[in-house]
Amino acid sequence: MIINEVTPVLSGHRVLVKIGTDDGLVGWGEGSGFLPHAVLGLVEELRPYLLGEDASRINFLWQEVFRRPFVRGGPITGSAVAAIDLALWDLKGRALDAPVYQLLGGAARDRVRVYGHVHADTAEEIAAKARVMAERGIQVIRYRGFIDTDKQGVHDHAAGVRQQIEFTEAIRDAVGPDVDLILECHGRYDPAWAVKLIKAVERFEPLFVEDPIRHEHPDGYRQLRAASSVPLATGERGHSKWELRELIENRLVDYLRPDVCWAGGITEMMKIASFAETYLINMVPHNIQGPLGSAATLHASMAIPNLTVMEAALYAGREVVEGDIHPWPTVLDGHALPPAGPGLGVTVDEGALPGPLPPRGGHPRLRALDGSARDW
Repeated sequence: MIINEVTPVLSGHRVLVKIGTDDGLVGWGEGSGFLPHAVLGLVEELRPYLLGEDASRINFLWQEVFRRPFVRGGPITGSAVAAIDLALWDLKGRALDAPVYQLLGGAARDRVRVYGHVHADTAEEIAAKARVMAERGIQVIRYRGFIDTDKQGVHDHAAGVRQQIEFTEAIRDAVGPDVDLILECHGRYDPAWAVKLIKAVERFEPLFVEDPIRHEHPDGYRQLRAASSVPLATGERGHSKWELRELIENRLVDYLRPDVCWAGGITEMMKIASFAETYLINMVPHNIQGPLGSAATLHASMAIPNLTVMEAALYAGREVVEGDIHPWPTVLDGHALPPAGPGLGVTVDEGALPGPLPPRGGHPRLRALDGSARDW
C-alpha cells in the first residue's frame, strides 16, 4: 500500500483529502471547515512527506506530517493532520475489510449515546423544541441563549446570564428530571459572570456547563470549580494532547470535548482519551462535521472506554447528514448504532461533491456593550 496520490479538495467550506495507493485502494478524510483555505494549503505542503510511504504505517505517518513543519500546532496543523489521518484509517479499514472501530481494539460499547441541539429566541419556543426532541428518544439536549447575538451583534453579560437561566428552567420543566441538559456558553463570559451563571443553574442539575469562559487560560476553571458543584466541560478548541494537557493533569474539567477533525484525527483522539482516562475525565467528542468527520467521530466513540455521550448533528431527533456522501449510521432511541461497512463506512461520490465556495466573509463580529471585541 504505497501512497501515490494525496489530493485535498474543497467541498463547499469543508476540506476533504483523498489518499490513493499503488494497489488501487482509496481512503477519504475530512478536516475542519473553519479556516479551509489555510488547511488546504497545509495539506498541500505535507503531500511530499506522504508520497512513496507505506499507507499502513499510520502512527509513523502521523508523526511525519505533524513534526516535519518546524512551525506547527494549533487549528491549522490539527485540522490538516486530521484530514490525512482519517483518510489513512479509512484506507486501512478498506484494505482489511473491517470497520475502523474494530482496528482500534474493537467496540467498547454496543451503541453510542448522542445528544441533539435546540435553538430558539424565547423560552417557550426552546422548551417546546426540547420536549419534541425528548419524545423522539434523544435524552441529552444541548442549548444556548444569546438572542442578542444574531439580532444586535452585542453581548451583554447580565442579559445573557438571565436568558440562559430562563432557558434552563423552561427546558427542565418541559422534559422532566431524567433528560440530561448541556448548557453551552461558547466562551462568552468573564469568570465572575460565569460563576453567577453556574451557581444559578445548579438547582436544575445540568449534565455539564460547556465553555463558560475563554479557552486560552485553562487555569481559570479553578475559580469556577471552587464556586459550584456543576460539572464543567471544554476542549473543542484544543488541537492536540499537548494543548489539553493542563486541563487533564489538573483535573480542571469533568468532560473533554476535542473534535476529531480539529485535533489531529482518530490517532490523536484515542491518545487524548487514554490520557484523560488516567485522571478519571470522560470524553464528550465535539462534532459539527460532515459525514466523513461524523463517521470518524462515531468510530472513535465506539472504541473509547471513557466516553459519556457524542455530539451528533441532530435537530428534532433526526440526523442531519445530507447530500453527496452516504450512508449515515442509524440513530435509534437516542443512540447511534455501530457504523457498517469497511473503513469509515462512508462512500464518496466524487462527481457529486460541491465545488469550493468563495472565502467566508468572516465569523460573527460580536461586541460588548462598550464596543470591545467579544468571543461569539
